[in-house]
Amino acid sequence: MGAILGKHTKSHGPSKLERRMVNAMKERGTHGKNSVRTFNSIIMMFPKIDKTFEAVRTTFEKFDKNGNGTLELEELKDCFKELHITLTDEEIKDLFSESDMDASSGIDFKEFIVLLSLVHLLSSSGDKSNPFSARHGVKLGLTELEESFDKIADTFVFFDKDCDGYVSKKEIVEAIGQSTPVARNASRIGLKRFEEMDWDKNGLITFKEFLFVFTNWVGVEDDEESDDSHAQW
Repeated sequence: MGAILGKHTKSHGPSKLERRMVNAMKERGTHGKNSVRTFNSIIMMFPKIDKTFEAVRTTFEKFDKNGNGTLELEELKDCFKELHITLTDEEIKDLFSESDMDASSGIDFKEFIVLLSLVHLLSSSGDKSNPFSARHGVKLGLTELEESFDKIADTFVFFDKDCDGYVSKKEIVEAIGQSTPVARNASRIGLKRFEEMDWDKNGLITFKEFLFVFTNWVGVEDDEESDDSHAQW
């Protein structure tokens, strides 16, 4: 899939996992504690977050048995065993489907980051109806990566001013405008970033859509990408 951001899958309404993630983001938003205060502080985090993402590339490549740049479902199951992530086959299949952004039946590296973030954030949720949190927290065993996921979740909440679990176009434009002295330029940048993140074109950004494009912002590349694919702030 790579950086083909113009390719979107048809939306059939929120999935079971998406509803759980929306609830998890609502929970974070209403909790009242957020480490992100300004948009500029988000940009300053990019290099460190990119480093933590790249640290798991070796793991991804290890389980890409056929070297095609993606993990198939069975390869992902083997990867989870290596990371000591204990989930049912049905849960792994749901995560795989949710993270396969272009419905290609394979998880590329950026989608792998999205998938691991869903595991971490869902297992940290206080929603007792959520089977992930009901296990008292499924740990990745990757402390710095988990910290990055928490920072990105806080960034999402920073944009999600009304704490409804989604980010709207208005929220993106207003948040970026606060840090950009030239209002017209801020609006242009905000609209461009929103269009990048609104993966299914339904007018609202979910956390997984946000994180997928966030990997571009911080500089994560797939094999077929070049530096030109990175967002310029």
